Amino acid sequence: MEIDLKTFTALKELHLLNSVPATFESLELLAKASTELIQSIYDSKPELGEGEVFIETLSIKILLTTKSIIELGKGTKVSALTKDSNVKLLDFSSINILTRSIIEAFLTLEYLFFNNLSIEERNFRFYIWQISGYKARQGFFNERGQLKENVNEKLQTELAEIKRLKTIIEKSPYYKNLNKQNLWKLDTFGLPRLVSWSKLIEQSILKTSMFELSYKLYSNYAHSKFISLIQMNGAKTLNKGSEENDLSILNSLRVVKMINCIAIVGLKNKFDFASKVFEQYDEEIKSTILFWNEFGTE
Repeated sequence: MEIDLKTFTALKELHLLNSVPATFESLELLAKASTELIQSIYDSKPELGEGEVFIETLSIKILLTTKSIIELGKGTKVSALTKDSNVKLLDFSSINILTRSIIEAFLTLEYLFFNNLSIEERNFRFYIWQISGYKARQGFFNERGQLKENVNEKLQTELAEIKRLKTIIEKSPYYKNLNKQNLWKLDTFGLPRLVSWSKLIEQSILKTSMFELSYKLYSNYAHSKFISLIQMNGAKTLNKGSEENDLSILNSLRVVKMINCIAIVGLKNKFDFASKVFEQYDEEIKSTILFWNEFGTE
């Protein structure tokens, strides 16, 4: 019986689901596919909407973080001053932290750009996101003497930009929907998002059941909480290739794979020129990307 490409891809991907080497190999291919789409933004020089230049920046962040995870996957030897080590360790803790960063980069892409909101609401979100970034820099350099003097001109320019953007958003119909807590945050240190990361996952196209728990787990690693540290205990837990180590990184690698595929499809759907590049991919690569995009979204 002849099997169509979609069915073949699903069977192949599910068969390799628990293979760490196969997943790393697949991530390498996806990184190359993503690079081509990002390059198409450079090459096409499209007329972008307000803030849409950051679609490219956030896509590059996902790409580079994925490449960092691939490099970590090669493992490393940790030797003492007086003794070399023959054991190769794989730092799954850092992979988990980077996976969290990839999830947040995609959620930001969707929150700001990959959505069906009106131009007005999308711009409102972008402006308060900008204000938050500028305010963070103002706060960082506050009361820092010589260090502040070195960037004082830039800080003054950004302070003027904060005031300009605030004037714009205060005229927006969406401004009146901000509650007192959000208004206080906006005025005090900025309001990068209207809801929490957990809420963004719920509201996103990502399957909540698949990403919510993983995100919470990776946040524990980012903050060095007790639950993450006890998961690093054990004689073989950090040994590259051990069963314990494979189990500790497999879920992260699956999440990274899905986010890359979902982000690629997001770029394809956002820009016609990116869609043309996508259609030139090898049929098996296209089928793999579409499979994991469908698998990981609602």
